[in-house]
Amino acid sequence: MKKLLKFSILFITIISLNLFNVLQKASAISEVDWLLLKENDDGKEWVDLGSIKKINNNELSVLTKYFQNPSKEKLKGETNLYVMRINCDSREYKDISVNGIPSFKAKWNTSNDDELIDVVIDKSCNEINS
Repeated sequence: MKKLLKFSILFITIISLNLFNVLQKASAISEVDWLLLKENDDGKEWVDLGSIKKINNNELSVLTKYFQNPSKEKLKGETNLYVMRINCDSREYKDISVNGIPSFKAKWNTSNDDELIDVVIDKSCNEINS
């Protein structure tokens, strides 16, 4: 009888922890607030409005999602997630994480008139300054 009671308690505990874990994952997923910023021949660019964080007076970080349209080289489209650090004063950025992998040696870049990057910089800097 004691073995059955111990097994029952262990079983209920494991099931409860798994349910709690599933609920937490679902909660985290629902907190992403993707906003489609722009779509062009190259692809689509989204920003997670809830991820915009001010780092200091002129810098911020933001989570973005980029879908690259299919091309002759890549028959299937490709989606990547980036954590960008943006300097709103100089309008430079660096990708400090790509698909969850940190880029420790990321260097500051200009957008080189890439309208998808420009729209991320504009929206993110406007959100943090409003």
